[in-house]
Amino acid sequence: MSSRAVRVDNTGTIHPIGRAASQELRARTGEWRLVPSAHDVLLVRSDRPDGPILRLAGEITTPGALCDVIALAAQSSWSGELVAMGDAGVRTIYLEAGIVVGATTTVPEERLGETLYRFGVLTREQVDRAIAVSTDTGKRVGEVAVDLGFVTPEQLYAMTARQVEEVFQAAIQEKTGVFYFFDRFDEKALGRRHNLPAGALLMEAARRMDEMRYFRDKIPNDDYVPVPIATARKVPEECAAVFEACDGKRNVTDIGRFVGLLDFEVTRALFQLINAGCVHVVAPRPKGASAIVEAFNPAIALVHKRCDAAGCGGELRDGLGRFAAGAGIYEPLFLGAGPRSDGTLEAAAVARNLAALAGDDPDAWLIQLLHDYVGFAVFQAGSLLPREEEEDLARRVADQLKPVRSNVDDGSPQASRKV
Repeated sequence: MSSRAVRVDNTGTIHPIGRAASQELRARTGEWRLVPSAHDVLLVRSDRPDGPILRLAGEITTPGALCDVIALAAQSSWSGELVAMGDAGVRTIYLEAGIVVGATTTVPEERLGETLYRFGVLTREQVDRAIAVSTDTGKRVGEVAVDLGFVTPEQLYAMTARQVEEVFQAAIQEKTGVFYFFDRFDEKALGRRHNLPAGALLMEAARRMDEMRYFRDKIPNDDYVPVPIATARKVPEECAAVFEACDGKRNVTDIGRFVGLLDFEVTRALFQLINAGCVHVVAPRPKGASAIVEAFNPAIALVHKRCDAAGCGGELRDGLGRFAAGAGIYEPLFLGAGPRSDGTLEAAAVARNLAALAGDDPDAWLIQLLHDYVGFAVFQAGSLLPREEEEDLARRVADQLKPVRSNVDDGSPQASRKV
């Protein structure tokens, strides 16, 4: 049963059943008016006589569901606020005579400080500083950023407009939730006024949803890393800045910050670059020693499980032990980390050992060492298992390790030693 469930007993008393329902009802202590409603809907309104009129309300069940609502409001030149409540949070779009004049959001990633960070206008340290001062003084984060000299007023105004656009687009993309359209809004909620035609924003939303379906076939999400292809001949001029930012380490979001573009805009440029043969994308590489070890452990366990099932697990462990001892580096790296009985390693112990062993790029170093370790395990298993099982095992291990393959394959011996 939903955490928002309530029960109406035969005396007409409402009882909250779910925890969320209880919390919401406690926050609404006071007089309410029951509005006549259809059989499957129960609607109550504040009994405040000067409250705004609820023009529209409904459920969001698919991305783009709000397009018709906003189109109606724009064509009818309505003024008011559209409140969209989804899993991520609450987004409010303010309209005046069909023009979007502002937006607010409770989604942390969409707040102004994060918008300034995503566009590369502020560093993470500057955002944190502005938020801290804002908390202490009660000033808005944008005003604090201007006071601290992090941005100019002109930059701030432009970025608040971009924030409104992105909150609007995020509301349109919401998959599930509810919406309410009230016939007026509190001017104090706006902060800064803008003048964004709702029709143009809707066209952009439709284009994004249509194009993203194609983009996601080649760029599954914003964590993927584009890698430049050395043999690329001609880079599309409009994608040159994005191509220059592709270093085999930055993901889509990182590139957006570097060049000052949104993730969607970067994704569109990368889609063109992929089709032009200029880049290919690889799955995001885990960051940090513990995450890297946990990414390799399933592949290590799979090799041991297959050999144990075939009755040759002892030979596999003996061979891996000799390989690790002969290489020299694995013994101090695996000190106190195992291997366990299933062949896996204790991530926290490897992380501690790595801190004392690695150089400038410990993640890359650890990934290469574990690739070699798993590579030898597969090689050793190949001499112990039947041919068909060996090929299937090698394929499954390769699939499991896709996220931790080196992002840049430069043809060097280190880059070519991959499972």
